[in-house]
Amino acid sequence: MPNLLAELMEKQLVNRLNIGTIAGIYVFLENDRPIYVGRSNNIRQRIDLHCRNSSDANSASFAFNLAKEHYETKFGSTKGTSRKELSLNPAFDALFDNAKERVSRMKIRIVEIGDPITQTIFEVYAALKLKTTKYNDFDTH
Repeated sequence: MPNLLAELMEKQLVNRLNIGTIAGIYVFLENDRPIYVGRSNNIRQRIDLHCRNSSDANSASFAFNLAKEHYETKFGSTKGTSRKELSLNPAFDALFDNAKERVSRMKIRIVEIGDPITQTIFEVYAALKLKTTKYNDFDTH
């Protein structure tokens, strides 16, 4: 795992429009700092889901978490509020759209990993090592 992490962090920074159809792990960076780690068998498609205007709370979970953090700063706790309830709130919906746009501007590093078991283990490992667990909560939804 340490060698894969080193390989990931040495990869060239790309934007979402310069990604091929590969399987593996990706990390979003903001201000040169890792902020979210994800995995997919089609990274280009998955990253598009993080940014697409029509993406919902489950398909754009990273943007959802960014919007939730911003909402709680402005309006208070969302404890006990479901994803669906938040998504129906116009104030939250505007923040969610802004968060998807924010994610679309982030730089990305990618390491190709075809094996789904290695992907799964490495995603958690990378999130812990890169300290992205603020947004990588690994909670089910």
